[in-house]
Amino acid sequence: MDSDRNGNSWKMETDANSIQRLDPLITLREVAKVIGRSVREVWREISRGRLPKPVPGRPARLFESDVAKYLEHLREERDGLASGGKE
Repeated sequence: MDSDRNGNSWKMETDANSIQRLDPLITLREVAKVIGRSVREVWREISRGRLPKPVPGRPARLFESDVAKYLEHLREERDGLASGGKE
């Protein structure tokens, strides 16, 4: 059993199910490929607040789930759901 600085004990789960629950980080270059835009355009989306700020460190990275949420938002905009479009 391991413990943190405060002496609280914890055990890290390493089974396959807990690993699948992790939210992987992907580089902005990978984000650009996924969304079909340039890295510069990814930075623009970040500065506009449409994508969250990257996780500190180099290279800059985003959580995969944040990119998925961004893509879902784009789909909603396309389908007129985000802007209150008529059905």
